[in-house]
Amino acid sequence: MTPDRPNVFTIDLRAVATCTREIRALLGPDLPFIATLKAGGYGYGVLPVARTVLRHGADALSMSSLRDAVALREAGIAAPILVYAGAMADARCVAVHEAHGLIPSLHDDASLQAFAQHLRGPCRVAVKVDVGPERIGVPLSGALDFIRRVQAHRHMRLFAVHAHPNVADPQTGLDCMRWQHDRFAALREALQREGIRVPWFAMASSKVLSMGGASMALSAADPGAALFSSLSGGPAQAFAGLRTRLLAVRTVERTEHLAQAPFAMRPGMRVGVLPIGYADGVHRLHAGCVLVGGQRAALLGRPALEYLRIDLGDLPQARVGEEVVLIGRQGAGFITPEEVCAFQGTARVIDLALQVGPAVEREYLEAD
Repeated sequence: MTPDRPNVFTIDLRAVATCTREIRALLGPDLPFIATLKAGGYGYGVLPVARTVLRHGADALSMSSLRDAVALREAGIAAPILVYAGAMADARCVAVHEAHGLIPSLHDDASLQAFAQHLRGPCRVAVKVDVGPERIGVPLSGALDFIRRVQAHRHMRLFAVHAHPNVADPQTGLDCMRWQHDRFAALREALQREGIRVPWFAMASSKVLSMGGASMALSAADPGAALFSSLSGGPAQAFAGLRTRLLAVRTVERTEHLAQAPFAMRPGMRVGVLPIGYADGVHRLHAGCVLVGGQRAALLGRPALEYLRIDLGDLPQARVGEEVVLIGRQGAGFITPEEVCAFQGTARVIDLALQVGPAVEREYLEAD
């Protein structure tokens, strides 16, 4: 293998397995559990995560990327895959869904018309309903009629109706969440009165489960973020670490125009250079310091495109090639993902993984 920059993002699939089992226990053994793997499995890698969640309690998968869904099929994943709105609904899109046995999510008249026109045989389909976020989905006011049209099509087999509720503040938003749930549940009851039975009726996202447990799950649950950080606040955390190595160590010689220097430098100070920069997302992946030999070293200035400077003034023993940890444990030192979130003003640890650039190697700690 051709050597590259020594930047490594460590992903703990054991934590993903633990979180998946925790969700399964919350839902009980019979409720369909759709593991939502948007954004390439939230940045953790869609294929390794898919294999892990399916081994540890999930029944099915969902995602927005049609390309990811096809890749999973080509890798041998046979579980049901619900594909959210994303790809433009046209003849090619319909053909890909049919060829790979995927479940398309119909979210407006255009998507319904495209699948109605181009389907060549029976196909399980889903309908996305907007219950309040005003984003993607059939407005609730027209959902009953829309579903009747789906049900009437000779090739469409209605398999799922799903919604993605939201509240700005989970601490104060329970009434708003219940309002969205109750409207969605009323749609289900209206369909049942017409004899339309839908196997998956889902709006139990991670936020719903964290706010109300399984009480607002209808006939399926579709959590995503909770696959990577424990719903119960336990220690399971998929973001296990981010590390690199010292590429260069230098002593500052500059004595002029110091006011224009890229960091507060002084002649004689000892500086380390790391081969990771903002192209790798490091500007959003640090707590203002790193670990070298288990001790903290402050960052100097802003990250460059592919480099980052650190202050080695208190670490005279540091040498080229030595491991440097941006997130994780090293000896007695520990920079937690939560500390990085606090420093960066990031709301959730799960969002950190989305910042790790594609050039950073992924290292997986496999689940049993």
